[in-house]
Amino acid sequence: MADSGEGSITRFFALVRQGDEAAAARLWERFVPRLLGLARRTLSSHQRLNGFADDVVQSAFASFFHRARGGRLVIDSRDDLWNLLGVMTVRKARRAIRRQGAKKRGGGRVLNEAALPQQPGMPPALDAVPSPHFGPDFDLHAEEMLAELPDELRAVAVLRLMGHTNQEIARQLDWTVRKVERKLHLIRLRWEKEFPGE
Repeated sequence: MADSGEGSITRFFALVRQGDEAAAARLWERFVPRLLGLARRTLSSHQRLNGFADDVVQSAFASFFHRARGGRLVIDSRDDLWNLLGVMTVRKARRAIRRQGAKKRGGGRVLNEAALPQQPGMPPALDAVPSPHFGPDFDLHAEEMLAELPDELRAVAVLRLMGHTNQEIARQLDWTVRKVERKLHLIRLRWEKEFPGE
């Protein structure tokens, strides 16, 4: 079936409303490159969100498909569909920007782990440097703690203990900063569980 004409878009949309996943995939293939460009442009002024364009577009499409299947959308042309998807994508991107800048997330400032408030009973930050009086016993204990981690988490912990920032670790491992933060949180939880009271 040819799908290059105006009618094909409205036909695919009608099939999506009926729950046709193949038609949904065709619309996805058709519009995702342009929507990714739109999401990247919207997020471009927020460096920490540069890797989130895919998430934004997927979220916009998920909302679109959900509403279309629910019969809550009316599309008469390719332009209508593009305009709707574009608006949804920009709104999702702006929502991500607002979330990133929210006070509970540091108000848009990049904080390293040592800048976060220390809660009673929580293990110390990974980059808290021990004083030299810990001696060789501390080195052995630290080596054991690192050995207990899976390879991926060990790599993050070692880089952090070497003094690298979350941004530097993200660049070295080709990850997002948020992924590094999640891995550091997992490391803290593991060490708290495996070495209680240490």
